[in-house]
Amino acid sequence: MEEEESEETEVAAALVGAPEAFESSNLALDNQPLVFQAEPNFLKMMEQMTQFMGQLTQEVSPRDNSKCLAFKTPSMKASDSFDGTQAHQLRGFIQSCQLIFHNDPENFFSDRRKVLNSTSFLTGRAGKWIEPYLSNISNEDPSYLPKNWQLFETQLLTLFGDPNEVRKAEQELDNLRMKESGHVSLYIADFRSLMSIIEDWGERAYIHVYRRGLASILLDKLALHPGTFDTLLKLMDVTLELDTRYHEREKEKGGNQEKKPPVPGSNPSRPPKGSTSKRPHHKKNKKGKQFQSSKDKSHAALLKKENKLIGSEKERRIKEGLCTYCGGKHPIEKSFKRPQNKPGSSRGFPRKKQKF
Repeated sequence: MEEEESEETEVAAALVGAPEAFESSNLALDNQPLVFQAEPNFLKMMEQMTQFMGQLTQEVSPRDNSKCLAFKTPSMKASDSFDGTQAHQLRGFIQSCQLIFHNDPENFFSDRRKVLNSTSFLTGRAGKWIEPYLSNISNEDPSYLPKNWQLFETQLLTLFGDPNEVRKAEQELDNLRMKESGHVSLYIADFRSLMSIIEDWGERAYIHVYRRGLASILLDKLALHPGTFDTLLKLMDVTLELDTRYHEREKEKGGNQEKKPPVPGSNPSRPPKGSTSKRPHHKKNKKGKQFQSSKDKSHAALLKKENKLIGSEKERRIKEGLCTYCGGKHPIEKSFKRPQNKPGSSRGFPRKKQKF
């Protein structure tokens, strides 16, 4: 019991003196540097990080812009020159210029560069028109023509374009029709080309004109297609798909056609029973002369020059009781008799009377 009481007294004394010991330890730490307060492992890790950052800073040098390879767009064909005399070439000239601008936006980032590049291809009347503007190229007004691509394009179309271009395009689009056996892709290409000139028709008007010009086979297939077509693009996509399937099927049908086998017992060289065509007894050569059949040749061999039977053939017919004139098996009295030669007649046949 006495030992237990002594242990409890020591623990209580330790607890009473604990706050004073904690405060004294804090005062001792405050008087020491922060480096000595950290653990050894943490200090070592910080040193390694510092060395790594120093090496990284030394290895990484400023980027040399002169050695940096710039992105280059694929080379494109330069625009053809335009002299202002061929109005139908103007729209193609403008489109070729725009294609170059879109392909190289880094070089043609301003309207001034676009206009100056395009004017380098203007010759003749068009070149003389742009000369006064180029003499005052230092003009800082944003609305000045060499610094405004939209104004430059509008002036070109007004001065050198076809004044009836839009009206002609409207008439061509209204009369545009797809061939019944053609491909809808060609029809779409022509339709889009005319649309780019008109530009101010509504979506519903374009859909109506496009449907009207389609081939009848596609109109029949569209009638069976579910859903409606709110946009021209959707209608074009559907007709293109239907047309592709149709032509693929036509190719399959053409490749699968086989000749029917002949019917057993039939003679392909013999004409059908219901045929009214008759084979000619004599054929004509190129000069119009008739060829004699084998039967006629054998009969001619039995005749003399005077168209009389030779002696051996006449005797044979008499022995066999055949007609000496035609060789048939009938009495001689019933045989066809030739008319007697008359004066002025030839070979037993009367001459035709001559008309005077």
